[in-house]
Amino acid sequence: MPPTIAYISQGKLFMKPAVGGEVEIVSDFVRSLKQRLKSVEDRQAFRGSGSGAAFMRGGVGSGGATVEDTFFAEFSAVASGVGPNQVCYAIDAGDVRGLFVYDLAEKYERRVLHGPRHRFAALDVRQEEGTQVWLVAAAQDHGDSRIGLFRPDVGGGVQELTEGDSLDSYPCWLPEGQRGFVYQTSGIARQAHGPEWAGLGPASLQRIHLDTGSLETVAEDDRYDFLCPAYGRDGSLYYLKRPYVPFHRVPLWQQGLDVLLFPFRLLRAVVAFLNVFSVFFSGKPLQTAGQGPRREGPDPKAVFLHGRWVRMEKQMRDAAVDEMTSAVPKNWELIRQTPEGLTTSVLTGVMAFTVASDGSLIYSNGRGVWAVDGQGGKPVKLSSRSLVTALCVVEGDSPPAAAHT
Repeated sequence: MPPTIAYISQGKLFMKPAVGGEVEIVSDFVRSLKQRLKSVEDRQAFRGSGSGAAFMRGGVGSGGATVEDTFFAEFSAVASGVGPNQVCYAIDAGDVRGLFVYDLAEKYERRVLHGPRHRFAALDVRQEEGTQVWLVAAAQDHGDSRIGLFRPDVGGGVQELTEGDSLDSYPCWLPEGQRGFVYQTSGIARQAHGPEWAGLGPASLQRIHLDTGSLETVAEDDRYDFLCPAYGRDGSLYYLKRPYVPFHRVPLWQQGLDVLLFPFRLLRAVVAFLNVFSVFFSGKPLQTAGQGPRREGPDPKAVFLHGRWVRMEKQMRDAAVDEMTSAVPKNWELIRQTPEGLTTSVLTGVMAFTVASDGSLIYSNGRGVWAVDGQGGKPVKLSSRSLVTALCVVEGDSPPAAAHT
């Protein structure tokens, strides 16, 4: 029987118990934040109503975007908690971000840290000497990312453990009895006259021992990215491996094509604007032909995954025919590295994964979530959620499959 799992799909958090159907976890923090913003908006609208306010606006409606139009909040990371049926996660709501612990059985959310400074992109949590210790990937607004240490029971915020102009992410604790962690890192090249990225180096895996402060390389090759490390119960290290694609300048032929197509793209933009204008005032669109069904979620043509924009048009077309077809390239491999250093390719076309305590693998291929035993058996489908970018196994008895609303 597969374990209870939690996973993030397109910014939403879901739980799939060992028995029962999928449940979306809705954050009380996000809900209350949206309610507060809506309350502020209503008070401002009341002050701006009436004939005097209308006169000051020249009879024009107040207009403007509402909270419903602009509110943004997403789950950015998820990890197993230290207690049974606990999930730890990070939320990014723009100017407000935070870390939380959620009890699946009690359906109770506890906030452990919040503030505007960091966007948390990855987590790993364990218990040391009776207290929780969190490893976090804390992204900065100017583009780099650090690995930090956070103790919710002690306080004091996030203590940064790495430094430099780099993208450090996906920390994972070393197996029990060892004080240290493995993480992925990529060097950042900046533009000469600004903070914008000029390039991102290949991602390598590094190991830090906290007692000595020593740093050693686990996996590094200029031809590949090594991503998302995670340890199995037997001490084997699992990680993703994909060909490294450096940043390139736009080729001259593509620049010329952009110049040639500019008038047509401008005309299309004008027609689209007039179409929206017509719908707003008459309720009828100018365009009636060629409108396909509305698609929910982000445009799947390109998705930003592990420091790279990945074009997914061909994979998504193929996956529409066969659900086992991955939405990421087949050369994205899941590698198993034994404590002796022997490496084996376990799966291909993997977008995200986690390792269960029994050695089974839970993974996303971009078109669904699957489970496969450590012996290479036939994959079992657990969910049809697309673009699952983070997963974790929830330890403890399987909680009842009741929605948190």
